[in-house]
Amino acid sequence: MSPSSKHALVVGASSGIGLAMAKQMAPLVTKLTLCSRSCPPELISSVKEHNPNVEVVHERLDMSSLHDVRQFTTKHANTKFDWILLTAGMLFFKERKQTDEGLDDKLATMYYARFMLVHDLLSTLNRPGVRVLCVLAAGQANIAPNLEDLALKNSYSMNGVAHATVLYLDLMMQAMSEHAPNATFMHIEPGFVNTNLNENTWWYIRLPMKLASFLLAESPDKNARGLMQAFTKEEYTSGWKLLNKRAEEVPKTKFHTDELKEIVWKHTLQIIDDVLKQ
Repeated sequence: MSPSSKHALVVGASSGIGLAMAKQMAPLVTKLTLCSRSCPPELISSVKEHNPNVEVVHERLDMSSLHDVRQFTTKHANTKFDWILLTAGMLFFKERKQTDEGLDDKLATMYYARFMLVHDLLSTLNRPGVRVLCVLAAGQANIAPNLEDLALKNSYSMNGVAHATVLYLDLMMQAMSEHAPNATFMHIEPGFVNTNLNENTWWYIRLPMKLASFLLAESPDKNARGLMQAFTKEEYTSGWKLLNKRAEEVPKTKFHTDELKEIVWKHTLQIIDDVLKQ
């Protein structure tokens, strides 16, 4: 298949699902911008193996820092990305760790930074053919959020932050589609994938997870072939979608309401504004 003149942005591209998806995208686009905190020496060459003619660039981006995200989006205020994939993340099996900006590092990386990147670029995304895909756990939240503490500063738990992050991303997809109706915004649940996220957790979790990953998990390359359908299915040309690992639609949860969508939207913009004033 010959590549179309698309520019794809992959955030979290240095390993795991992000790298595997970049390789899947390479034959289908003319340019790939890969973002991560570090650039492994073989990153660009490994992607270009799948299409020697694709232009591949790497830009450092730390998604745990909203100031970092704002620098990136300011630089790319006029860049027209056609596909955006947001995969940068970490395991939820960790105690609350506060970033230098005062946010939980998991919420910051997997929700606030993703929201901010997309929101900052909205004016360039409202075009036919644009697709934005967040990877986490679409439609899986089954705990009501704490409306008095949406940032979980005073009511943190590992279970709570997991369900809050997932639900906020679901709501984000719907809200973004209302502000850019010509584009498609999707949240996907990749299933059990053998990535390196386990390396940064406690040994008594890390060792069983390694064994389970070896026995049960999909490789990132195999998983990416299913996820890639979110970008290629002809019927996903606009609106918002919650998807499983085969890029099939799943229902929203009972907590996903228009009222909560507006509450979380306003909360998120306020958090971003407060952080950037620091």
